[in-house]
Amino acid sequence: MSFNKILGHKEIINYIQSSIKNNRINHAYILTGQDGVGKLTLAKEFAKTLNCEQHSTSCCDQCISCKTFDSNNNPDIIYVTHEKKDITVSDIRNQVIKNITVKPYRNKYKIFIIDEADKMNIQAQNALLKTLEEPADYAIFILLCENYNKLLVTILSRCIMFKLRPLPHNLIQTYLNKTFNIDFEQAYLYSVYSQGSIGKANQLINSTEFRDVRDSAINIALNIDNLNLIDVYNTIDKIKEDKETLKTILDILYLVFRDALVYKETENPKNIIQRDKITQTKQIALKATTTQLINRCDALSEAQNKLLFNINTQLLLETLFFKLKEK
Repeated sequence: MSFNKILGHKEIINYIQSSIKNNRINHAYILTGQDGVGKLTLAKEFAKTLNCEQHSTSCCDQCISCKTFDSNNNPDIIYVTHEKKDITVSDIRNQVIKNITVKPYRNKYKIFIIDEADKMNIQAQNALLKTLEEPADYAIFILLCENYNKLLVTILSRCIMFKLRPLPHNLIQTYLNKTFNIDFEQAYLYSVYSQGSIGKANQLINSTEFRDVRDSAINIALNIDNLNLIDVYNTIDKIKEDKETLKTILDILYLVFRDALVYKETENPKNIIQRDKITQTKQIALKATTTQLINRCDALSEAQNKLLFNINTQLLLETLFFKLKEK
């Protein structure tokens, strides 16, 4: 693996390589972005390159440091893990504070990679902060998180932050086409569903569960007008428990009604995303008015946003389904 094999994030990679080249390495970094966007991959490559014995802007993959890194046996790369829901002060004390007093075994840096850093509770953050305030010369911290706003302002002020944006659809589409040898149309569909996350794209393409969930969501869209009150509540009971599956269903329903709206207005299959479901898309477009389809898209967009917060899922779905059934 090397920086040039990482998908996207070229500006961040250029900054990192320039920092390495000019020996301007900070003691702490934050990589923030959605799940699966490439934070851990980039952090690993950064850490591996920093300790590579060739002292270049890309790792050599041949030296002892690189080889022990690849086999997960490099003693100077510490991955901070946690067993509980939060990263606790004990995790930071046992895995960071105890380790940082010991100098690197054979490398220039001792590097701590803290995944899900936004799960550190306040006590853990304060413990880490003391270390960040007076870091050892050889210590480097790379914090990975989805929501950097959960970190203390005092931690943020001591870190260089890199915001990893969702990857463009065409980049993921090309990657999927080449890696999994699927046609561009299929690759495009998965790239849209991945929402800019290469990790999610890799998961979806190998998931029979996703295909089943997608078929169920499309079936809901096809039969929404025929669902009676009992059907509505039965459907809600089936999908409300798993928040991640529910999010996927809402995403699919939104794309289904979006495609139906686009087809209704243009009658051109090339303009829709789910071209493999053109028959179903035509049926949905035929049965609904333009206003209905717009309202359904709006209702789903509202539900998607509300799902991000800790609200009553039952109430959210009841409201959504009654809006979807409105004439």
